[in-house]
Amino acid sequence: MKKRKDNEQTLKDAIADFLKVEKLDTKLAEVKIINQWENLVGKLIASQTEKIFFHQGKLFLHITSPPLKAELNYQRFKIVELVNKEARVELIKDVVIR
Repeated sequence: MKKRKDNEQTLKDAIADFLKVEKLDTKLAEVKIINQWENLVGKLIASQTEKIFFHQGKLFLHITSPPLKAELNYQRFKIVELVNKEARVELIKDVVIR
C-alpha cells in the first residue's frame, strides 16, 4: 500500500473541507431534514405540516391542525434533539410552530 504524503487527503475529506469553508454543510443538512421530514416525524405529522423552513438557527413549522400544534409545542425540545441528531450537527436551537 502506498503511503500518503502529509498534504494529501482523500476525496471525501476534501469535499467535506470545501463544504465547511463555503458554509454549505449546514444548507445541505437543512435540505436533508426537509426531505426526510416524513421519516423523522411520521406520516400523520408530515401530512399536517404545510410549510417547513429554517431561519437563523430556528426550525419553522406551519401546522394545519390546532390540536397537533398544541401537542408539538409541548414536544419542541424533542424535535430539536431529533433534528440535530439526524443532521449530525447543531443545526437548530429552537422550533417555532405556527
